[in-house]
Amino acid sequence: MNTIFKYLLIFFTLFLFSACQLFEDSQELQAKKQELALKILEIQQEKDLASLEMQKSLALLEKEKAVELQQMKNYIKEKELNVNSEKELELIKQKVLLQESNNLLDFQKYLLIFLAILVVVIAAFIFYYMKRKREDELRAYNDNIKKYFYMKENESRMKIAEKILGTISQGNLSSENEKKLINAFSKDQHDYDNDAEIVEILEHKKEENEV
Repeated sequence: MNTIFKYLLIFFTLFLFSACQLFEDSQELQAKKQELALKILEIQQEKDLASLEMQKSLALLEKEKAVELQQMKNYIKEKELNVNSEKELELIKQKVLLQESNNLLDFQKYLLIFLAILVVVIAAFIFYYMKRKREDELRAYNDNIKKYFYMKENESRMKIAEKILGTISQGNLSSENEKKLINAFSKDQHDYDNDAEIVEILEHKKEENEV
């Protein structure tokens, strides 16, 4: 009965440790997601700010061009009423047409610049997002691999401990050999969470056999 109870205690300890590890991994992943969300928000804010500044610049330019164009049109109207030379009036009309064409070209130029900046910002955001996503996937994969091998190695240690317990329980070993067996198991520790407890159980079992 005592042996069964000890086995149950060991397996219960392993289960609690695995649950704690999974909970910690979940918290770490949540923190990374929050960090990525903040970065995405910062990029979006920068993009919106750049768009707003460009819109203000375009609006101011259009306003100035519209005022200038209206002044020239008003001048044409005045000239049409007072001018004595048709050539002078025709020259002014040509200047107005040229100004309108220049305004259109300027608008198209600034629009292309704005679109180019927007494309660069979107491309940078996509690149950053894909890079972080790949890094997170690789990190999660490596963590799962490490956890898998850790559990497998821990299971192997448990099996070795069970065999040692079985050997000691049979009482076929001398006290000196039992001590050597426990010491050999203790020296082979590599920061395993359950080894200290297993060694304590083995030593307790050894003391029971000696009694």
